[in-house]
Amino acid sequence: MTILKKKKMDKKQLKEFQELLEKEKKELEEKISDLNLKEKELAIKMPDFSASEDSSIEADEIEELNNLLSLRFVWENDLASINEALERIKKGTYGVCEECGGLIEIARLKIEPAAKICAKCLKKKNSASV
Repeated sequence: MTILKKKKMDKKQLKEFQELLEKEKKELEEKISDLNLKEKELAIKMPDFSASEDSSIEADEIEELNNLLSLRFVWENDLASINEALERIKKGTYGVCEECGGLIEIARLKIEPAAKICAKCLKKKNSASV
């Protein structure tokens, strides 16, 4: 007797993950928006190193701006992954591993709802890159 792999998640689980992804998307969009405001404030008061006697203050402001830019980069990548996951939900391919075609484990999706590959394929990929 052949056991067929289940290729789709049930509708209730799919709805739960869609709601989780949409919530995370909204939170990230708000964080990025707040970050953009902070970034603009820092950019407006960009230090003039020649006019100041205490360059450590300016260096701190430059470092803070750099940290904000790094954080925005991470959040924008996370947002892109979430948008891709929401698109997979629309296409009916959410929860299907892009490597092996099997279902991505529910436990893995609960930890990383935008996951594209199953734990087994992730493990293979990570061991191959070591």
